[in-house]
Amino acid sequence: MQRFLLLGLFLMSLALLQCETKQQEGTSETTETTTAPNTEQTVTPPTTTETVSSPYPSITQEKMMHLYNNCDYIDFVFYNLKFSMSQNKQDAIRNTLGGVSTTPAKVIASCKPVGRVFFQVDGKNAEEADLFFGNSCLYYLFLENGTYAYGNQLSEGGYSFYQRIFQQGAAQAAAAGAQ
Repeated sequence: MQRFLLLGLFLMSLALLQCETKQQEGTSETTETTTAPNTEQTVTPPTTTETVSSPYPSITQEKMMHLYNNCDYIDFVFYNLKFSMSQNKQDAIRNTLGGVSTTPAKVIASCKPVGRVFFQVDGKNAEEADLFFGNSCLYYLFLENGTYAYGNQLSEGGYSFYQRIFQQGAAQAAAAGAQ
């Protein structure tokens, strides 16, 4: 089991080197993003005066292993941004999956999702999750039959991944606005 975990961490670190994004402005563009190796540390959200709870259990190890072994496409749809993103390379997909911590989500009632992530196997959605990112909101809530069923914090690597994606998106939007 320990060898499997080490192999998994090694593969996830390789995946950090291959992250593709595509823009939704006229033509699709692909850019690569590199990220630091994933650790299983959970990013600690800033303190808040709001009630924080973990009403959902972590997504099961069985479901995560199914995704790790079979997911062949991830589609990221961001609600209020002018870009979306997808991944179809196994290393990048495994890196993204490594951004899901085993720690149950610390749900804050005022947090709103910034997007939805679709994990696909053979062209069909195997799992989908709302992404909560910003301020004290750093977690996924996975859906089952249209309602939240599981929740997981972002790992440190997951936080870094999305932080870079949103910074790139903002920079590209600013450059497009300057033209």
